[in-house]
Amino acid sequence: MGKATFTFVVFMVLLGIGLFVGVSGFDSVDASHKGVKVRLGKITGTMEPGLEFTGPLTEVYQYDLRVRTMTVDMAGSQGAVDKDGQSVFATIEVNYKFNPLNAERAYSEIGLNDDLADILRIEGIVKEGFKTVTSQYSSIEIFQKRQEVKMKAIEQIQSKFPQDFFNIENVIVSNIDFNPAFKAAIEARKVAEESAKAKEQEVFVNKFEADKAIEDARGRAESAKLNAEAEAYQKKVLAESRAFEITEVAKAEATALRLKSQELTPLMLQNNWVDAWGGGAKVPMYIAGDGGNNFLMEMPNGIGET
Repeated sequence: MGKATFTFVVFMVLLGIGLFVGVSGFDSVDASHKGVKVRLGKITGTMEPGLEFTGPLTEVYQYDLRVRTMTVDMAGSQGAVDKDGQSVFATIEVNYKFNPLNAERAYSEIGLNDDLADILRIEGIVKEGFKTVTSQYSSIEIFQKRQEVKMKAIEQIQSKFPQDFFNIENVIVSNIDFNPAFKAAIEARKVAEESAKAKEQEVFVNKFEADKAIEDARGRAESAKLNAEAEAYQKKVLAESRAFEITEVAKAEATALRLKSQELTPLMLQNNWVDAWGGGAKVPMYIAGDGGNNFLMEMPNGIGET
């Protein structure tokens, strides 16, 4: 091999090494991820999404910043219990996101992206949070105060969540359920309550009908009483009217007689005497008295004739 050839080979080897080192010194981070740069076991910083020259012998570990969802099905042996030891079941969904501000701490203190949830025991925190709350209530109280139990369970889960590394978006507690015996008792209670309500309604209707019948009878009696009173009053008014008419007629006749008596004169009396003795055709033979107080007497036939 000549000198020129050797030089060319060395050059190509160095070029290859340079290219390898140059290419291997670039790293990329996916969208919605945070990178942690580590060179020979030492953290050298973080990296945003994109391509960046990190230098040779540098590894970049990515942490997903997208919303993560964990669904915990608390059924069977995984269910909670109430304060009396009765089983309580539920489905709990937690939505959370990685905190990018603590990416370096997560790598140095916890682990890689895929291991965080297991190492931080997120599922256990969710279960324990729900169990802590249900143990404070009886099953009937949980049944009656579902919303209150849900809110307290959410507060308990949030208080225990590793918020240095994860931010909770929301917690949804659903499908709260109980053991078959309790549900059968609740169903029986519902049936009894519905039956009682129906009976109460029936009693109410019967009472209403009875009250209505009483009021109808009372109305008819009151109407009959008013009619009788009206008829009696009408008769009274009619009687009083008739009595008034008779009284007025009597008064009118008395007044007429009084006026007539006041108008009598001696001449009228004499005229009445004459009318009484046949309109003047026959006159009395003797007249007693004088003036307007004469007393007339007709003598028997043959007496006084000459």
